[in-house]
Amino acid sequence: MPLLPKTRLVGLLVLLWAACAWGQPLTVVTEEYPPYNFQDSQTKKISGMATEVVEEVLKRTKIAYKLGIYPWARAYQMAQDAPNVLIYAIGRNEQRETLFKWVDVIAPYDVYLYRLKSRPEVKVQSVDDIRHYRIGAVRDDVRAQYLEKAQVPLDLVVEDSSNAKKLASRRIDLFPIDELAQVALYKREGMDPASVVKVFKLEALSAGLYMAFSKQTPDDLVRQCKAALAEIKRDGTFDKIRVKYLK
Repeated sequence: MPLLPKTRLVGLLVLLWAACAWGQPLTVVTEEYPPYNFQDSQTKKISGMATEVVEEVLKRTKIAYKLGIYPWARAYQMAQDAPNVLIYAIGRNEQRETLFKWVDVIAPYDVYLYRLKSRPEVKVQSVDDIRHYRIGAVRDDVRAQYLEKAQVPLDLVVEDSSNAKKLASRRIDLFPIDELAQVALYKREGMDPASVVKVFKLEALSAGLYMAFSKQTPDDLVRQCKAALAEIKRDGTFDKIRVKYLK
């Protein structure tokens, strides 16, 4: 049998690798971040605004997958280390741009710094003012990365429920969170959403939440998901899902 030209051999190897990769179910990872993604404490079903969009994308592309919910730092690392991993709902910034293959926005995202309603003395008019306070943030989260880049000292935790509790006990002065997530989080934790108020909007972070793939994922799979998500937005499915969680 004659030897194949080197370029053709490389092409065949790439196709074989992609075929093997596609033969395995896609690993889908997320965190506990209601109303975008959360797990029912009784049924263990993972749901939420972003989850419904992602599952509709995968349904339309007929991609087999296994969905798991993890602390954010773990999910974030899995999506960097392993092939064929889809992570959502993830904020996009310069630091992350080359770490993933990005699909598109799957949910709105408006981030504010919150303080206790009972502490009007905590005031922020610029990012510089933030450095005068104790700030809570989730490790490896886009909000933490933004504040770290701005050289704001942080009290890092695994999830936002810890931030809410630390704020209530005055162990921190402020913490950043999306406004929809703030209400959902406080209700889920049995806390009063009205016990905290917005102090300052972090405009640089308020640009939507994405779905993204690990770098080792075949490009064709990413393209299929981009097309399916665009279709979902065109035919009104995206808006129907979003409205359910904005009531």
